[in-house]
Amino acid sequence: MMKETIIVAVALLLSACATGSNLGPSYVYEEIFVENNSKQPIRNLTIRVAGSGDGAEKVFSCENIIPLGKCQGRFTQRPYKEGRFIVDWVSADSDRQTADIEVKVPAYSSPGTPLRVVFPISPEGVMSAYFERSWRYP
Repeated sequence: MMKETIIVAVALLLSACATGSNLGPSYVYEEIFVENNSKQPIRNLTIRVAGSGDGAEKVFSCENIIPLGKCQGRFTQRPYKEGRFIVDWVSADSDRQTADIEVKVPAYSSPGTPLRVVFPISPEGVMSAYFERSWRYP
């Protein structure tokens, strides 16, 4: 009887610990880095975090990025919840483009370690995104 009581008590304790918080790990990012690997200049680039309800929150913008150029910005650490970035830009030979990009936090990243979001634009003008550890931290 005592053995079953202990097993039930341990099981209840473990289930309470497992369901005590629905918040999950807390990731932060503090930098946006855009690489224009295309042969066209990029103008009026704006990156927003997909918002809930009334639109999106502006995070970052660049007026001009020359071909093979870079644009970056650092800011205070911001919390990141798995989601999407909405990117708008104009390249020299096209109308305004919009990309809705979902970015996953890499499995090797530990919560609390600041990340930077990298937005490479391919030679064909296609944008993607990924997280990497911020260069300011080992």
